[in-house]
Amino acid sequence: MTDSTHHSEHMTSGRKHQHMSRGEYSFYFALIFVAALPICTLQWLYTALRTAGGAQKDPVRRAWSEAQTITPRIFWA
Repeated sequence: MTDSTHHSEHMTSGRKHQHMSRGEYSFYFALIFVAALPICTLQWLYTALRTAGGAQKDPVRRAWSEAQTITPRIFWA
């Protein structure tokens, strides 16, 4: 019979996620931002040409928002 009450130290540490460095987070954030910027610029340009202008997010803010949304998902998925 197996003893299921015994847990090793590394399994009960209480931390679900490993510690990440701020540098690593910043690296991935910058990478995603740079990748999203051309796509957001094309979307912004397409929308600006199709409509008569209007209040919309500029491509830099949109790319920043995308990076803020995607980067935490990499680390805390």
